[in-house]
Amino acid sequence: MNVIIAGGGTGGHLFPGIAVAREIQRRKPGSKILFVGAEQGIETRIVPKEGFELRTLPVGGIKGLGIARQLRNLIGMVSGVFNARQILGQFNPDVVIGVGGYASFPMLSAAILGGYPRVIMEQNAIPGLANRVLGKWVNFAAVTDPRTESYFGRRAVVTGNPIRPEFKFIPAKHHVVPYTILIFGGSQGAHAINRAVIEALDSLADWKDRVRFVHQTGERQLDEVKRAYAAKGFAADVRTFFNDFHEQYAAADLIVSRSGATTVAEIKAAGRAAILVPFPFATDDHQTKNARAMSEEKAAILISNSDLNGLRLAGTIRELLTDPKQLTEIETNARRVAILDAETRIVDLVERAARV
Repeated sequence: MNVIIAGGGTGGHLFPGIAVAREIQRRKPGSKILFVGAEQGIETRIVPKEGFELRTLPVGGIKGLGIARQLRNLIGMVSGVFNARQILGQFNPDVVIGVGGYASFPMLSAAILGGYPRVIMEQNAIPGLANRVLGKWVNFAAVTDPRTESYFGRRAVVTGNPIRPEFKFIPAKHHVVPYTILIFGGSQGAHAINRAVIEALDSLADWKDRVRFVHQTGERQLDEVKRAYAAKGFAADVRTFFNDFHEQYAAADLIVSRSGATTVAEIKAAGRAAILVPFPFATDDHQTKNARAMSEEKAAILISNSDLNGLRLAGTIRELLTDPKQLTEIETNARRVAILDAETRIVDLVERAARV
């Protein structure tokens, strides 16, 4: 089977696509898989490391930009469709899968024009712009949230959000001092979370020997965050990226993060307690919806971005790590609501689309 997986830009789009690619390889050895991404997306460094071929398109975003950049990126989208048609002719896929992100739109548009079978994956409760526009012309829409079905009608199938298989086999954590707190804010880091963590260190000063931090941050704040931990005397491993992120989950007693769909799916599968701080400017505020769904299941603690500060964060960390019963309840509930076979369900749809 020849499959093109298009999109990326963030880990939330890219890693579910990689999980689906692995399932295709497992089910159909010898399958050829081509990723198509944006020239500036994280896929340029992740996909080759995962052992897959990558082609890129000169595309960028439209929403929230000045008119000049919007016009330039719109022109790039149009030329991207022509480039995508060339890729289709060269690779001749059995199916094109759109995972969301800038490159997904021109690739799926070209697939529609060329009559190739196509499947989209929508991780969020409210679909992104590309999937809302193109969803009427796909064979199937694999959605994570039942509330998303109404956007795609009969094409929608609730599959859950695929995650990398390593996250499914993380054992339960035996919580002992020193506790490990894993902090991250997505592909680009999170300034608000970084600031709150730095502020929280003073309130946790008496816990220097009881906690250690593993912190993924954006490049711009890397040195500042490192200096803050060192100045306050806390043990901390601070980096811009962890290749072995599932190992960091396994070591974590508590996670502090944004609440993108893929992050939430990984937290569920790993069965880890988390403090979720939704990114307030996410499209249609979908991160708040993701975090609220977890909070309602007592599977995570929700702190809004506007309520986040060092004192609040330090207090919540103390509360959770000194209450084993509550910590265990959150972990149990997180794993209870996980869907662990999402990529299997999606590849079922891919095979059905290929037979149409």
